[in-house]
Amino acid sequence: MRSLLKSLMKWPLWFLLCVLAGTGAFFALFLTGRKETWIAVAATLAGALLLTIIWYAVLQKKLEATMAEMAQETSKALSDQMLKLPDPYALISEEGKIVWRNEAFDQMLEDHGTDAMVLTEWLGEIFPDAERFWNRWLEQSEGNEEAEEEEESGARHYLTLGDRVFAADVRPLKDQTAFAALLLTDETEHLQTLVELQDERNVSGLCYVDNFEELLKSTETEQQSLLSAIIEQRIAKYFQKYNGITCKTERDRFFISMDAKGLRECSADRFSLLKDVKTIKLGNKTAVTLSIAFGSDGASYDENMDMARAAMDLALARGGDQAIVKTPLNVEYFGGKALGEAAQTRVKARVKAQALRELMVSKDQIFIMGHANADNDAFGASVAVYRMAVSLFKEAHIVINNISSSVRPLYDSFQTNPSYPREMFMTSADAERRFKDNAMVIVVDTNRKAMCDCPILLEMTDQIVVIDHHRQASDSIQAILSYVEPYASSACEMVSEILQYFDEDLVPSELEAESIYSGIVVDTNSFTDRTSARTFEAAAYLKQCGADLVKVKKLLRENYNEYKAKAETTRGAEIYMDGFAFAECDAEGLDSPTIVGAQAANELLNISGIKASFVFTKVNDTIYVSARSIDEVNVQLICERLGGGGHLSVAGVQMKDVSVEEAMTRVKDTIRLMTKEGAI
Repeated sequence: MRSLLKSLMKWPLWFLLCVLAGTGAFFALFLTGRKETWIAVAATLAGALLLTIIWYAVLQKKLEATMAEMAQETSKALSDQMLKLPDPYALISEEGKIVWRNEAFDQMLEDHGTDAMVLTEWLGEIFPDAERFWNRWLEQSEGNEEAEEEEESGARHYLTLGDRVFAADVRPLKDQTAFAALLLTDETEHLQTLVELQDERNVSGLCYVDNFEELLKSTETEQQSLLSAIIEQRIAKYFQKYNGITCKTERDRFFISMDAKGLRECSADRFSLLKDVKTIKLGNKTAVTLSIAFGSDGASYDENMDMARAAMDLALARGGDQAIVKTPLNVEYFGGKALGEAAQTRVKARVKAQALRELMVSKDQIFIMGHANADNDAFGASVAVYRMAVSLFKEAHIVINNISSSVRPLYDSFQTNPSYPREMFMTSADAERRFKDNAMVIVVDTNRKAMCDCPILLEMTDQIVVIDHHRQASDSIQAILSYVEPYASSACEMVSEILQYFDEDLVPSELEAESIYSGIVVDTNSFTDRTSARTFEAAAYLKQCGADLVKVKKLLRENYNEYKAKAETTRGAEIYMDGFAFAECDAEGLDSPTIVGAQAANELLNISGIKASFVFTKVNDTIYVSARSIDEVNVQLICERLGGGGHLSVAGVQMKDVSVEEAMTRVKDTIRLMTKEGAI
């Protein structure tokens, strides 16, 4: 090949010499005037023609033959190399047939149980998910992009890399036959190693006995040590079953270290330890409850521990008796089905009242707001906090945008009373415009930023206080003072207690007491739901302050349209899974459709056999779901799965850009899944 190429490079030189010789002879003869001039021209042309013939007849043919031989040898070498390639490789026609494959591909077919002698095997018979890869390759066939997918054949996993190639052809590119060059990389061992590494990652956990002091008080002295030992043994035995190590840090607190696989198994078991410890009976009159928190998937052990602490804070704020697994991207809840008991002591309320007073004293401006579409509980709690701020001679405003029909009579009473300024209430726009540097925001009856009447105010300051009776969620407001009591009947009950400890000389007016009392009445469904001794004590205090109970009852009466809409809602209810009532509330013509929907949900619970009710109200492009139950179902867990939240027996969720039918389907699917998991 080298000598032929040298000859090829020399051929123009010989041709040039021939032309120069002929040209020199031509000029020599021409100048002397000899007649042999044209003979020299003819001889030159003949020599050039002879060299050309020699090139095409000999050298070119030898060069083509040599190049063809080399190409054949190279092709054979490449083919042999592809045949011996350790990774499976094949050419697939546009119809999805295997037209060529190497030995490794044959071996894979044999391992799969496919006849390796059949060359026209459809790709889908080897890979169940081949259709996805093939459709993607066909979409990209106009270009020359590579397609990459994960495939599974039998018990092996492959990374599939496909590229577009053409058969050797002299036709235009667009007319040539296209093939998919399929290269498979066996990643089975790699993936197994990754899974093992993921399973072996360490996770950190905490376990607290919620009511340890109460347990000891309700147990005989000689049995207290034994009770503590049994609780410790149950906890250690449970986590040991899942390859976990338990270390007691205090008499009612434990540190847990385990791997991710064990945590996953605990989650699949839904932390049955929460139920198991409640069966411990050693003379104790109070059931044992635990709060369990885990941090997982963090970048370090420290990060896992920080997430575990944050999860424990969340579990305790939600009332305990539950397990929470927190990752950087998600929070998962387990347990928390019981209603629990309200604390009998008011020490916490007194401490929070004094802390709130100290914060208010140092501020020039105080803005109070509840959740959007405020109900009587949010309105009454806002009025109570307003009275506290005014008693300190502070500039205070209640931020409220939409006045519902149930709140309207009380709102008008304040606006027409000369004892209260017109600027007692203001809209979000006015609050943003008048907000000063040394101001604070107090949020009542919600702990989620998205639910607030004016979320922008929370971005304008970090001086935020939250007073709420709903369980905290992972997206709760970050406040400098947070008083969240999940087992309180209402926010108005909580602020009634705070009022009593805020200042000895502070006494709310009759109108203020009636506003606060109305919030308790509405949220307890006239003292039938979630009431405790503290609820009636708060009501008695408000009665002493001058609240007229008959007047409150008149203020809470419904108008005819709302009563009719509620009746139509209950009449059209659908029963699902023999215990869940679903209904749609028509918002047309109603001032407060979401409140009517909530009242209809309460009415549906009066039907025998109904465990929980869900009423769907469409307002603009949002579906408001009101969920209610008595004691058999924790609707708050259901709403949390859907992005909402609330109380154990009173919860809700908002769904945007969906129809009522789609929203109902989502809730039904969630109930069915949670029932299957045992969460309901």
